[in-house]
Amino acid sequence: MNQYYRQSLWLMFCLIATTCLSSQAANAKGSTDLPQDRRPQEQLLAPIQQLQQNVALKNDAPKNDNRVNSAQVNSAQVNSDNFRLAIKDNLQTQTLPLVANPITSDLSTYRNDNSQGKILSGSSGLVASSNSPTTIDGLSFNGYGQLVIQASRAISYRGSLNLATNTFTVTIPATRISPQLRRPILGSNSPIEQIRLNQVGDAVVITVKTIAGWQIRDTIRTDPQVIALQLNSVGQVTTSNVPITRPQAQNTYSNVNGRQIVVIDPGHGGPDVGATRNGVYEKDITLIISKQLGRMLQQMGYSVVFTRTEDIDLDLDPRVKIAENARASAFVSVHVNSLDANASQVSGVETYHAPGASLGENLAELVHGQILAITGANDRGVRSARFYVIRNTSMPAILVETGYITNPTEASKLVNSAYQQRMAEAIAKGVDQFLKSYRR
Repeated sequence: MNQYYRQSLWLMFCLIATTCLSSQAANAKGSTDLPQDRRPQEQLLAPIQQLQQNVALKNDAPKNDNRVNSAQVNSAQVNSDNFRLAIKDNLQTQTLPLVANPITSDLSTYRNDNSQGKILSGSSGLVASSNSPTTIDGLSFNGYGQLVIQASRAISYRGSLNLATNTFTVTIPATRISPQLRRPILGSNSPIEQIRLNQVGDAVVITVKTIAGWQIRDTIRTDPQVIALQLNSVGQVTTSNVPITRPQAQNTYSNVNGRQIVVIDPGHGGPDVGATRNGVYEKDITLIISKQLGRMLQQMGYSVVFTRTEDIDLDLDPRVKIAENARASAFVSVHVNSLDANASQVSGVETYHAPGASLGENLAELVHGQILAITGANDRGVRSARFYVIRNTSMPAILVETGYITNPTEASKLVNSAYQQRMAEAIAKGVDQFLKSYRR
């Protein structure tokens, strides 16, 4: 009996052991086959889980922090196109703010995204970026009575009209003045009295002053790189439109001390650089020549007053007031000329006087003749023009265009110290010749 019981227990033990071994084998086979059946599903779910983690991280971050952890985003390897698009969209919303104005196929719809330094162009909707700044390359007149502002890329702007001063101001954000800037020539019959370009922080500010009876207005833009300003006659006829001949006594050009005063006006200054080419500014050349001219006139026995002796911004009216307050015997404004790039062969000196100012014309002719004789510059003539500083001064006044910075040969002369000295000497001799002719 006991032996039978032991055999039964042994048989039961063997059955139990066999069952356990079979179960382990089955489980072992299942664990071997499991990765082959489940791996694709895990790979497919991984990007979703990673994206959910990224969203959770974003929600947990401070509200004013719009940065994305690029390592987290890049760590998600996505095999599905839908998931790649989701991650791409998630990345775009973090690094590129949405544009308020919709991008369409209309060429007149464009926007300068200054915060990102990218131009969003309407025709294609593509984002173009560049490390180089957007520049204002030139100003010119077209055949429709418009002043055209040309930029290197698409630009936005704000315009404002000041009726009291007859000035139209254009502010162009996120731009720089090009070292190769082209400026138009303002003839004696031009309705524009002055054009000033100033670099104010990251913006270029262009101020256009018209003569009485003319105004400037905006036009519909057809090119995002161009601003066209329309010149309109408003039909006002004032005495400022008519040449004025001022009665000028020929023997009263002296101060109380008996020394005649010459006011020297170096053109432009400060952010108003004037004509420019290859990084050379008109304002610097005019200041150097003017200082040398002043020293020479002082050596000749004249009192000299400068409108500026440093690189400062000075509007036109204060220059006139300086001359009037000094009761000057003569006024000389020194400038440098420029033309478009396709007229780089033009060179020479021009000397201007106000229309109808006979004494101003005499002064201009004497100074111009001395410049031609001493410098050998090309003769572009003595001319009349309605420049503000020579039209609004009561003493004989001239404006000397000492040469064209857009002509390579003449530009090299204008920055040469020896040539600058000869130019100053010529102007000084012409002024001396004129004042001695009318001295009591």
